[in-house]
Amino acid sequence: MAATDLRPLSLGELLDHTFSYYRKHFLLFVGIMALPQALIVATNLILLPFRTPRFTAAPPSPAGAAARISSTFTTFMISFGIIMVVYMLVYCIALGATTVALSEVHLGRATTVANAYRSLRGKVLRLFDVVFSIVVRAMGIYLGFILAGIIVIAIPLTAYALRGEPNPLVMAGFGILTILGMLVGVVFAVILIMRYALAVPALVLENLKAREAIKRSVALAKGRLWRIFLTVVLMYILSMVVVAVFQGPFMLAMFFVAARSHAVPLWLEVPMNISAGIGGALSGPLLIIALALHYYDARVRKEGYDLQLMMANLDRPSEGAGMPSPAASPAPSGN
Repeated sequence: MAATDLRPLSLGELLDHTFSYYRKHFLLFVGIMALPQALIVATNLILLPFRTPRFTAAPPSPAGAAARISSTFTTFMISFGIIMVVYMLVYCIALGATTVALSEVHLGRATTVANAYRSLRGKVLRLFDVVFSIVVRAMGIYLGFILAGIIVIAIPLTAYALRGEPNPLVMAGFGILTILGMLVGVVFAVILIMRYALAVPALVLENLKAREAIKRSVALAKGRLWRIFLTVVLMYILSMVVVAVFQGPFMLAMFFVAARSHAVPLWLEVPMNISAGIGGALSGPLLIIALALHYYDARVRKEGYDLQLMMANLDRPSEGAGMPSPAASPAPSGN
């Protein structure tokens, strides 16, 4: 069994561990992420002829143009909805499997892609519940601020309109307030997501229910939101760069072809989708690994998890071949 490095980590050390684990276990993590990416790419390719608008000449009649636009929009929205559902499901599974793999590696145990996925039996629906709940809550906060801004601004604007005294300065002020309201909504939505960022590791590694995992994440993330935010931003930028490297040439070619022929050929969109899947498989594990390490770091700092494991090993001298899982050392009550 490899040595386990369970101790409080600085942000720099945590990032270094992330890249180190990714490099040493490259095939494991990319193999886990490759399976859902392959499914997403396959779904994209199947729906590609239906969801991709064709930039052809407009029909001669306005009625025909309206019918074509309506049909294209409806088809696009239906296929987009299917893709998003598939993406959510497979991404939730990939989140859980990568978290399990990182946990095994971090605790000095060997694992495989099959074992990582096999460990998710009975947890997939809860994983989807957690991710869906986080997305709905974040969007609810953002849209709530926008709606509140619209209501606050609509009342005085209506009064000015009824009086017939439009004032450019007042209108500009209302526009600025609207933009500020949207920015505040983004800030609060991001804070909420950072508070819930450790919910997936908590659910998978401690076998919690969805709501329990969210509450657990709030307790563990308290006091470390800024560290989590910096990690998420860095990993997101890296992921975008990797995807752009693989997909960028095909996107540029598609742009030039569409500008000349007013149509995007399928033979060009197919490699563009495949290259995006390759980029996603390569870059996807980084953020998940980092969040799982944040989970362990929070438990070490707040609960002395490293000492719990040490005591557990002392109590099990005949079972020295392995370490107990995080679920074996539950958090103190009240979190």
